[in-house]
Amino acid sequence: MPSDQHSPAVRRALADPALTDEERANLELVLRFRSVPLAERSQYTVDGFRPSRVGMATLAALNTDPGLRFDGTSIPDRSDRMLDDIVHGSRVWATWLIQGTHLGPIHGIPPTGRPVSVLEVGQWRIENGLIAEAWFLVDELALIHQLGAVDGLAHAPHPRNDPKVAH
Repeated sequence: MPSDQHSPAVRRALADPALTDEERANLELVLRFRSVPLAERSQYTVDGFRPSRVGMATLAALNTDPGLRFDGTSIPDRSDRMLDDIVHGSRVWATWLIQGTHLGPIHGIPPTGRPVSVLEVGQWRIENGLIAEAWFLVDELALIHQLGAVDGLAHAPHPRNDPKVAH
């Protein structure tokens, strides 16, 4: 189950006297949304909610087999640690660290048992106390590298150091 272990920055944001009551409520809504399993998140969203961009959109586009998507079994011990946030009016932006163990398929990458630790950023728009829109972006390159899904990537020379590349 995802959980948010609030960083000092997030705790400060919640206590910030400059936040309006609406902004504080919006941040608290996002933190609750992030703290429950994927299957339970609809209680915090408007009817018919669909994120405008899902965090692993590029990996999802590579493999459309529904049996190999990302779900709660992909990283069952997942924990999310919110690193920072910005709250303004009806919008909340945040950066968090996803950590856990790869024990289920992730968009075609079979379980590896490897630990993962990747950054994700998100933006939410709140409407009448519910999440109306959301956008997410995961560091997919770091994820597939940690899972060993791109062999040799770490050894690829930087163009500045590669004598075959004209400068």
